[in-house]
Amino acid sequence: MHPSNKLLAEVSRILPRIAEESSDREEIPETDLLERLVNATGIVVEEAGSALGVVRRLLQALSVLDEARLGTGVWAFVSFPASLLARSVLGGLGEAEFRLLEPGFWNASEYLVDRQRALIKQSEEFRAALPAGLVPIRRVWVSWAWIALDEKFLMVRREDPALFRDGSRGQFVFPGGRVSNEDLPKPVRLTASRCLDFFDPNVEIDPRHIRYAFSQTVRRELREELEISGNAFEAEIPLGEPIHYIALEGAKSAYSATEYHIQPFSVALNDAGKTGLLRCMAAHPERFAWFTSEELAAGVNAAGAKAFVDAIRQGGPALDPDAFTTPIGTASPLKDPIDTPGKPSEPFFVGTTGRERQVHVGLDADEIDLLNWLVAVRRGDDIEELAVGVSIASGTGWVLIEDDHILTGLRTLAAKVDAAGLPLLDFHDRAVRLNAVTPYFSSSSFSMEIQDERRGKSYRLKLSRHRLQSPLGIASVKKASISLPEVLGNAIYSLHQGDLQPALDNIESVKRMQRDIRGFLDSIGARLLVRQIDGVPELAVGR
Repeated sequence: MHPSNKLLAEVSRILPRIAEESSDREEIPETDLLERLVNATGIVVEEAGSALGVVRRLLQALSVLDEARLGTGVWAFVSFPASLLARSVLGGLGEAEFRLLEPGFWNASEYLVDRQRALIKQSEEFRAALPAGLVPIRRVWVSWAWIALDEKFLMVRREDPALFRDGSRGQFVFPGGRVSNEDLPKPVRLTASRCLDFFDPNVEIDPRHIRYAFSQTVRRELREELEISGNAFEAEIPLGEPIHYIALEGAKSAYSATEYHIQPFSVALNDAGKTGLLRCMAAHPERFAWFTSEELAAGVNAAGAKAFVDAIRQGGPALDPDAFTTPIGTASPLKDPIDTPGKPSEPFFVGTTGRERQVHVGLDADEIDLLNWLVAVRRGDDIEELAVGVSIASGTGWVLIEDDHILTGLRTLAAKVDAAGLPLLDFHDRAVRLNAVTPYFSSSSFSMEIQDERRGKSYRLKLSRHRLQSPLGIASVKKASISLPEVLGNAIYSLHQGDLQPALDNIESVKRMQRDIRGFLDSIGARLLVRQIDGVPELAVGR
């Protein structure tokens, strides 16, 4: 038998030729190539035919041969550069030292990941375009924990240091992760072959082993990702059958046609587990993101973070946040909108807009500062500075406090407002948060500027929520602006000048138009621009 490398080198010498600067090219029937190869090497026809078959397939994969002519049994190159590549590769393969990639290219190195991924990705995308479609070459078993708080699901950043990889569907996934060898039942782990079988898409696996691995994985991954101790779990309950999903996906250089088997879990934590979760979110805010059910369906949240959760469209239980809420604290949040006072002389405004009730509580300036700072945290506003021993559990409104004196003061404040019928503060261990779903700032917390842009036809409103300083930290100034239509803009402009009449004349239109800009008002924490007190309109911001 002729050495394979010498055989490939000989094939490179008998390939059709093509001119570099003219249209001249050779077209050689495969039968002639076969005869040439037999004469040049002395091998039997069968061996020569096998060698040419392998070379033909290789050159087809490189797209260097004229497919139309090849269909008639004739070899010809599509271009001069194509012929150079064919001769280069086959000539190189004729030498034992030749490599298409440098030694060490496939090492596990972050420096090489993007090049590895690009090469696999290109090959897999070509393969996926074939009539057979996505045929998996990789199997991944995944345990997901569905954990919700305040109508949103907790998501964690994928295990990839790059913020974005070409071809990735998203940077965030549900807490949990892939089954690893250590999660497999002991009988499976005893041999390398059985471990490899578990991740081979061509091998069927015992369902008992699958269930065991899923359960082990969800606990291990949550201990790692959420830094929750092993004794912090009250229960982890699998939700129905695993979701089966096939996709071109994979972090780092594992991008490929992947067969996913995903088991969602409902997880219950004890108090220690909830504390651990809050502390982890405070220590690693970059690790987490929050998504509503609607945002998960869209694959992106309000902050622009993308989630890779395409598999939920293939099946599994409904994403109802109420069913997967992890309750933290002791009280249900107040559902009524509430405006906190900006200074001691002001009341709380509680209830539906237009029908608010005033609640007076004897709070001093420091207590009001604390409340308003907690409002900013609950709303997700930017915090520019935190006091020593204070941290924020990202996206939850919960503030962790190590200072006993401050914590005692907050409990005293909570008792004051609670006595007035406003259970405004909730506690869990050393954590506190404002216990209201829709909190707003007082009108005195804003400054306002309004400009007549087009001689009474449109107005530019600029609102600024003041910097909020408290013993817990400092919330940054927040600014927003909007163009107002004629009627609403004129009413606000006139009120700002001390003239009530335009607002009185168009009060119903003013009310309706304020509802139309609800999103703008919510973004800065203002309930209204104009409100009526005893039938008299007045500015509700920047007074």
